[in-house]
Parts: sequence; structure tokens; C-alpha cells
Amino acid sequence: MFLILCAAAAVLLGIGWVFFLYTFTREGLAMPGKRRVTEDDPDLRAWKNYQPRHDEDVEWFCRQEMEEVWISSFDGLRLHGQYLPCEKPERLIICVHGYRGGPKHDFADQGRWLHSEHCALLFITQRGSGKSEGNYVTFGAKEKQDVRSWAGYAAERFPDLPIYLYGISMGATTVLLSSVTGLPDRVKGIIADCGFTSALDILSVQCRQAFHLPAAPLRWVLEFFCVVFAGFRFSEADAKRVLPDCRIPVLFIHGANDHFVLPENSRENHAACGAPKELVLIDNGVHASSYCENPALYEAAVRRLFCGEIG
Repeated sequence: MFLILCAAAAVLLGIGWVFFLYTFTREGLAMPGKRRVTEDDPDLRAWKNYQPRHDEDVEWFCRQEMEEVWISSFDGLRLHGQYLPCEKPERLIICVHGYRGGPKHDFADQGRWLHSEHCALLFITQRGSGKSEGNYVTFGAKEKQDVRSWAGYAAERFPDLPIYLYGISMGATTVLLSSVTGLPDRVKGIIADCGFTSALDILSVQCRQAFHLPAAPLRWVLEFFCVVFAGFRFSEADAKRVLPDCRIPVLFIHGANDHFVLPENSRENHAACGAPKELVLIDNGVHASSYCENPALYEAAVRRLFCGEIG
């Protein structure tokens, strides 16, 4: 029996280590059991419809002359961003990309529209991604402090502009978590597009999908590795827990057909939020595609936030 228990523990540690390397490190690993994308995949079918417009917006993004900017994080990392000015700016938007994403992929479509709406744009690169330093992705636990640092940089550099935080997927959860970190007063609103409730919740889903195992045994192993190597606990990336203390107006947006981060995540975050708020569900929208699916509905909701009509 003892040998059986030792063997089971060794297997669990091995699976946990592979999951940790894939999920939390900059380089990642190929995930065993990862869902294969086929022609019948709803996300793939949706993105085929969006691709022509998305490609045009990516071309627009790449043509822009952006200023490269750098700040230091609270723990000494050098973080990278790109600043895109506009004529007669009315506000500054800090754009926070999702897990293993980047500004060009996650914000080309919305960024092109926002820029036309007199928004100066600051596209940040999250720690552990692109030109930003960092070896680990912490699902918002440390990234929330990075957003606070970027907001402080923006408030000092652009003292006359209201600031809005805009996150996609993990970026959405990150900006929600940052709402209680002591942001500058000139942060006037948050856009959270398809964010998850907590690191533990989204990782539990991935445990079941990747390894067909309940989250309970792997959760403890993963958190051990996260504490030892990446320096954070899952409780530090729990948006639903901190949102009752949020006082900044929040626009929650989610695709109704999101199969990766289920719409229930935004419903729960919206219900928990103590600030003025609005939840917009986009019919037929898959993960991180709501703007492409229904630009008019999306833009109208964002304008309401800018005009102070949320809540």
C-alpha cells in the first residue's frame, strides 16, 4: 500500500510539474491532451468570418508610429509598452492583453475604432510576454500591480486626461484585480472583456479538459510550484473576492458562445462588483471576439462608460 501511495504521489507531482511548466512559464510546453482544433470547432468557424476585417485592422496597427515606453515593476522587472497618440485626445486607454496574447492580436480591431474616437492608447506587454521581462505568468496576481504602475506612469505623464483600463481575457481579470490596488484618482472606468473569476476557477477547468482529472489533487500541487517558483498564491488572483470593494465603474462584456472562459464568469464578476456596472452579452460571440461579432453593440456600451452612464 505504501508503494502504491508513493507511486500515485509521484505521478501527481509529475503531472503537476508538466501543467506548471506549460501554464505558468514564459516558454510553456506542449500540453498533453490539449483539445485539437478541427474544422467543426465553433471558435475557428467564427474567426474565419472575422478574419478579413481583423487582417485589415492588424495592417492598420502595424502602420502606426508608436513610441516604445518602459517602466520598472514593483519587483524590479523591466516592462514594455507602446504609446499611440492621437489628435485632440479626450482620454487615455491602457490596453492589457490576454494570456499568451499581445497588443496586435488582442487590440487591433478595437484599437482602430478607439483611436478614431479621440483616444490615446497605451498598449502594455504583460510580464513574461514579448519584450517585458519575467519568467512566469501569474494570472493577475502580480500583473495587477503592474497595471497600477502603468496607471501611475500615465497619470504623471498625461495629467489632463482621464484614464480607462481595458483588458481582454486574462487582461480583463488583471484590470479587475487592479481596481483595489490604489489606482490614481483619474482612472475613471474599466472595460473587462471575457475575464475569468479567478485563477483557481479557470485552472480547474483546464485540469478537467487537459488531464480529465478533478481539480482538487492537482490544485495543491500546482499552488506549491507557484509559491516556490513564481512567488504567488491562487488567492491573490481572485477577482470575484475583491470586486465588492471596487469603486470604479466597470463595463463587463462577454461573448455568449465563449467555450473557453464561460459567460458565467462575467455574470459572477458583475454580481460581485460593488461599483456602478453594466453587463453586455454578445450573441454568437466566441472567446475574445465580441467586438468583431457585433461592433455596433460593443461601441455603444463603451460610449456609455465614457459618458458616465454605467450603473
